[in-house]
Amino acid sequence: EGIVSVARIAVMVGPILLFVAGLAYLLLAPKEANYTFGYRCAFGMGSVEAWRFTQRLAGAVWSVLGLVLSIMMFSRTGKFADLEISEMLLAAVKCLIWQTAIVAVSCLAINTAVMARFTYSGEYRKDRVGK
Repeated sequence: EGIVSVARIAVMVGPILLFVAGLAYLLLAPKEANYTFGYRCAFGMGSVEAWRFTQRLAGAVWSVLGLVLSIMMFSRTGKFADLEISEMLLAAVKCLIWQTAIVAVSCLAINTAVMARFTYSGEYRKDRVGK
């Protein structure tokens, strides 16, 4: 039973932290770019507008993603006790790999959205004005 609990906690920690980080970026991010707290990417740190857009976008994406992953992983870990130890550990590792891949894709999507909207210096892209 102890190993089942450890596996459940290991699988659930990531989505819960993702949800909390998303809410923090959405609600508590500093008003200006800094190197201490916030979702940092090169294009999102060029101006105050770019920074605020990046924080709102990352916060919205990660809080929703964290909530959805928490529900999915809670459902998946509920079945851990019915599995053999080796099957359960393999399922836990697969969950962790999927979580990592999904977060990596979300970071790529956030960075791409910020790069599409702002230049490296934080100005709105000329080709995006009025669209």
